Amino acid sequence: MTFGNDKFDKLPQQCRECDVLFACYGECPKNRFIKDKYGNKGLNYLCKGYYRFFHHVAPYMDFMKQELMARRPPANVMTWVRQGNPK
Repeated sequence: MTFGNDKFDKLPQQCRECDVLFACYGECPKNRFIKDKYGNKGLNYLCKGYYRFFHHVAPYMDFMKQELMARRPPANVMTWVRQGNPK
């Protein structure tokens, strides 16, 4: 239980303020060895890449979520992309 609590409780300020925290939760503690933009230790060295990736896939994930909620196949994202989306 301590490990799970520490994994979240020891996140640096930059992580706690991040809009994609829900997706990575700081990732694995063994990868948290750089300083955040505030100078706090404990930022994941993959943070920039994760941040870019999660922002890149967000519109596609949102579309697939809407498809699932409408009981349609999320694979419809392929047609949506071929139609020039996201716009």
